[in-house]
Amino acid sequence: MKSKLLLLIAFGFWLPTALQAEDRVYPKTGATASGKITKLLPGGVVISVRGKDQNYAIDDVLKVSFDGEPKGLERGRDQVIQGQYEQALEELKKLSPAGIDDPRIVEDIVFYRSFCDGKLGLAGSGDKQAAINGLIALAKRNRNTHHLYNLSEMLGELHLAIGKPADAAIYFNLMTSAEGAETKAKGLYRLGEVELAQGKANEAKLRFEQLSATASNSPEMIRIKNLAEIGLAICLNEQGESQQALDKLNAMVQKYDSTDQGLFARINNAKGACYQKLDKPQQALLSYLQTDLLFFTEPEAHAESLYHLKNLWPTNGNPSRAADAQARLVSRYASSTWANKP
Repeated sequence: MKSKLLLLIAFGFWLPTALQAEDRVYPKTGATASGKITKLLPGGVVISVRGKDQNYAIDDVLKVSFDGEPKGLERGRDQVIQGQYEQALEELKKLSPAGIDDPRIVEDIVFYRSFCDGKLGLAGSGDKQAAINGLIALAKRNRNTHHLYNLSEMLGELHLAIGKPADAAIYFNLMTSAEGAETKAKGLYRLGEVELAQGKANEAKLRFEQLSATASNSPEMIRIKNLAEIGLAICLNEQGESQQALDKLNAMVQKYDSTDQGLFARINNAKGACYQKLDKPQQALLSYLQTDLLFFTEPEAHAESLYHLKNLWPTNGNPSRAADAQARLVSRYASSTWANKP
């Protein structure tokens, strides 16, 4: 029996799980593919499984892992996917790229560290410039990284957050050149955000209308289209059609699932802006207060709500609550644009 087992091992017919170190592709739906990655590009990944190539579009991939990668990278990557950026960064900082021979593993360590810095920076507690520097350096080293579009979206968000919308547009435009429909749609949506930041409501409206008319109904596309619908309401408000915008937003409240905190935080803030345009400060306050009390896990939207609350509470005869909103804005989101806005 022993000699037979040794023969099987020698010819590769049997290996214990501990020795089966392989590259892996984890699709968003379906089974994990294990084998040897032969292509890793911005648009997709090819993995050879038992001698047969399997192709995955990058829009359909949840994550990729590599043969021989340290456990800390695996843990950090999973924490990023779960939105646990502080924990992920702590885990990733324990890893040293020095001595790692596989450039793919080194690239992943650098990318996820900078990505976490960016997410925390957008939340007001991290170093946005450090994230920008790290991501740009990575892109210069490998312009064909499979992280290209996530990297571009983060760079665009960061430049928008530091008040450089023209630079943000460069990175979001790159996303619109992607083959994947979802990445392209995200790029269009982000460009609409840039145009709103620049006061170009007419241009932004055209982008949001284009997205709303998209035929695709994948879960990711549905969410992008929902965000675009909020964008349309914001454009209407900016164009002086505040009541029409408010009616649209109220219809969305009835239509959509309130468990999507990011979506509802944006709806409430957009409603607050409409009420302010309609000179209804009490209703505006209540809309922003809903974001503060119910959707505080959304950093950008929460910071926006606190900024408006600190200005609206005095009109309601509550200067102490205005001071509280200001204190929380500065302590939680110190580096955000809202904390530094007069």
